[in-house]
Amino acid sequence: MPVNPNDLLTEGAAISLAGDNVIGCETDGASVMLGEAATVIIADPRDGLDVTGVWNGRRFHLHGPLVDDVGVRLFGHPPDSPDWSWTQRSDARPVHLLTRLPEGCVYLGVGKPAQARYANGCLTYAALTIEPELTLELLDQVRPPSEPETLPNLDWLAHMTASPLEALTQFVEGWLPETYQDLGESVAAPWDVPEPLAVFYRLARHRPALLGVQNRLRPPHAWRERHDGLIAFGDENQGGFVWLFDPSRPDPEVWIDQDGYGLRREHQPMSGFLLQFALYEAMMNAPYKALRTDLAAEHVDKLTAALTPVPWEPLRWPNDSTHFYVAPGVIAETTDQWHGNTSAWVGAVHRSVLRPLGQLGIPWTSFDG
Repeated sequence: MPVNPNDLLTEGAAISLAGDNVIGCETDGASVMLGEAATVIIADPRDGLDVTGVWNGRRFHLHGPLVDDVGVRLFGHPPDSPDWSWTQRSDARPVHLLTRLPEGCVYLGVGKPAQARYANGCLTYAALTIEPELTLELLDQVRPPSEPETLPNLDWLAHMTASPLEALTQFVEGWLPETYQDLGESVAAPWDVPEPLAVFYRLARHRPALLGVQNRLRPPHAWRERHDGLIAFGDENQGGFVWLFDPSRPDPEVWIDQDGYGLRREHQPMSGFLLQFALYEAMMNAPYKALRTDLAAEHVDKLTAALTPVPWEPLRWPNDSTHFYVAPGVIAETTDQWHGNTSAWVGAVHRSVLRPLGQLGIPWTSFDG
């Protein structure tokens, strides 16, 4: 039976797409049917970070744990290693994606297995690419829009010039909730910890993500003194460079040491650098994102005009040109590219605050609004 996106089917008709000898299994919020002709996944119209269903117009998430037959059908035999991901599908049978609505099961399209995560040999998560991309109208049906109760505000911006550490504290406390994990007291014998870093580590004590997700700042016990007296305290994610500071200064300058470039100074001293670092890492670790690596100037202008600029010189990583822009619950950065275009990355605490950026005509590569 040929089906197209937006078609409404009864649950029985949806299951029949799987063909004969159907094996059914349930996961949280979804039914998975494995038949001789196809795999059929029918999900409830829910939205959340760890729930099965439509994630965005191009992506469908399936959360487990899932029985072995599902992992074999989508990705081949389970791996030997306990934690593993793969992007190669071994079975050619189609995967039909549907969402269960009061009026019937609405057909979304075909899902192409794209990524898997295993734990102890069991498939715990699968991402599937939806083809064709969902229209906004269909997306709002199968992933009903919602509004957040509260959003991190921008009060910290007012303190950036007079008190960068107060701005850092307000930003971190607004964006990153404390966790039960305790990193303990930060000590750095034989060095004194400069005040900006002491404040930062106090904030990070119950917020491990503050130390970095993309790049990392080392806890003080992992600092290393170099022959020139500078302290290595941070690392680029692929080991391309280290961040350094002079321990004799109360608010020291921050330097990048990268092979082939020599020492380069960050534009902001440590107190300002730590706020920029926290902005970047909070953006990278945000649950909802928008991304484009080659924005033309007109699209950069539309994006930045819709947000509030962070009024400092750019962060030197990744390309000496990283400018930040913010809105309540939103952090964006733009970085100039060698070929003349600009890359843009946006992170948000709730997908609803990305929606206005979806109306700017920007051809996002990935958009979670």
